[in-house]
Amino acid sequence: MDADKISELLELTKENNRILRSMHRRMLWSQILTYFYWLIILGVAGWSYYIVQPYMGKYWSMFQALSAQISGLESGSMSLPGELGGLLEKLK
Repeated sequence: MDADKISELLELTKENNRILRSMHRRMLWSQILTYFYWLIILGVAGWSYYIVQPYMGKYWSMFQALSAQISGLESGSMSLPGELGGLLEKLK
């Protein structure tokens, strides 16, 4: 091989090495930023749960009380005609 081809091969090898190092550096930064991206998303989700959880506890207890009252009304409405019958008997 003559000197021109060897120097050309050396230049191509250096350029290839520079491109590969750049690709590796970008891949590394991409992984780091992806890690922080998911850390922020999960952190915001956890923080939101921490902030909203006391309010959800209040609303959950209100919902349970309301559902208990509704079920009480449903069970009371089944016995309502019998009570009306007794009331009508008292009025006669």
